[in-house]
Amino acid sequence: MKKSPELELDNFIDSLNLEQRPDYSEDKDTAELQETARLVRGLRPAEGPSPMFTESLYHKLPLEGAQLPKTRRRFLPWAALVACFLAIALIVSPWPLRKQDIVLAMEQTVQQLQNYHGTMEKISSNQAGDKQVYENVEIWSEGNKYATRDAEGTMTVNNGEQHWTVQPNLKEVVLLPVYLDTHDFDLRQEAEKAAAYPHKAVGQDSIAGRLATRIQVTPPGGASYFLWVDVETKLPIQLQTAMQKAVQTTFTFVSFEPNTQIPTAIFSYNPPQGYKIIDKNQDKQVKDIAEASQISGLTPIVPKEIPQKIMANKNRIVFDCGDTVVTETLASSPLVLAPTASLGQAPGGQLEVLTDSLRWQQDGLEIKVQGKRAEDLAKQLNDKLVLPQAGQGISPTPAQEVTVDMEVEKRNQQQVDAGSSPWQLDPTQVAFTFVALKMSPGGINGNPPLAYTSLKLTTNTGKEAIVQVQEGPIKTVYLKRLVRQDDTGIWTVVGYDPK
Repeated sequence: MKKSPELELDNFIDSLNLEQRPDYSEDKDTAELQETARLVRGLRPAEGPSPMFTESLYHKLPLEGAQLPKTRRRFLPWAALVACFLAIALIVSPWPLRKQDIVLAMEQTVQQLQNYHGTMEKISSNQAGDKQVYENVEIWSEGNKYATRDAEGTMTVNNGEQHWTVQPNLKEVVLLPVYLDTHDFDLRQEAEKAAAYPHKAVGQDSIAGRLATRIQVTPPGGASYFLWVDVETKLPIQLQTAMQKAVQTTFTFVSFEPNTQIPTAIFSYNPPQGYKIIDKNQDKQVKDIAEASQISGLTPIVPKEIPQKIMANKNRIVFDCGDTVVTETLASSPLVLAPTASLGQAPGGQLEVLTDSLRWQQDGLEIKVQGKRAEDLAKQLNDKLVLPQAGQGISPTPAQEVTVDMEVEKRNQQQVDAGSSPWQLDPTQVAFTFVALKMSPGGINGNPPLAYTSLKLTTNTGKEAIVQVQEGPIKTVYLKRLVRQDDTGIWTVVGYDPK
């Protein structure tokens, strides 16, 4: 499909910003525009176009409604006309233009990163400024392969087929599950988070001998943290968490080599001779669905997408689809929902909805889909799943509204971020506390005035929730996530209906 001139120009400017060799258009007019962009890219930002330039452009353009003699009307070719406006925009506005935000450039560069090798240092510091290096890890990463080696020589490798740890001090090799392996300071994840949250460049620092732009990232309602982006490579090289419980952690790549040569032996499974093998990976890879069914004793529901790997164990089958994993187990009891989950609907029951995770029961199976494409894979298994929608089932006008102090809520959110009062992440717990204090306004001494089992969460869209209460003077409690609308956001009572 032929690209439009606008899209070709947009891609060309993106390539310039990422310090890549751009591709010129086969169309002559578009190629002229691209060359103009390249030339202007190298200019320093100016206060504005020169008077001579403005006067020249003025005389070359027809004025709306002006009655000029035909012999004096001059029209520029399309490419030259757009080039003039492009030049003005580039000169008046500091480069880069839209899409050239440093965080966006970082996100794009991370997505194109083929591999890297480096050494990451982890430093813990307290409010007094005392610092302690508590880990120094060498890292190799290539595609879905990831390996680390700590100061004691312990090597942990996940090559996409196997995941293991070699412990020289114990002379042991521990086999681990391959899928959903998480890492400290994950470059792709940190780039995505920085792009999703409010952020701003606040300065430049020398990090391990490299000039880096310091980015302040502020999750809604949470404490700010800092991410440093290498000016040359456009890659993140340092992360400093917010101060939580008087402790702050800084992850720094003291050395970093992107797109380098990594020895194939790094990701090869070769247990040292004489080492004990400890298998903690109960799921064994199988060749097909038939073998998985035979080992598990289950009749699985198979996604339309062909899995990269299939693993099986007794009463359990795992379909590994790369960035998303489907786990099917025997459903032996009613589905018990996570307290922080939103509620959707599955045929015949409820659907548990968390960030990048869906879980429900179907045909005697409990199915859990985890990963970036959880919704897509889940719909392949059951196209009748209904995800919650904000505002669905929420009464806009409770009988009694509750006055909310947002400053207090923001402080509560920061306390939860620091690990305190996790009950505020559970709407039922928040509603229970609210009703209990309504019944005992002087405080609760001993047993609460109502049973927790008398409350039932009937609606949770992830942003709004309703809890029905069987005991006490209140029949319905309405809650919202006012500070942050994701799994990490606290719940706040905004109204209730008395009995």
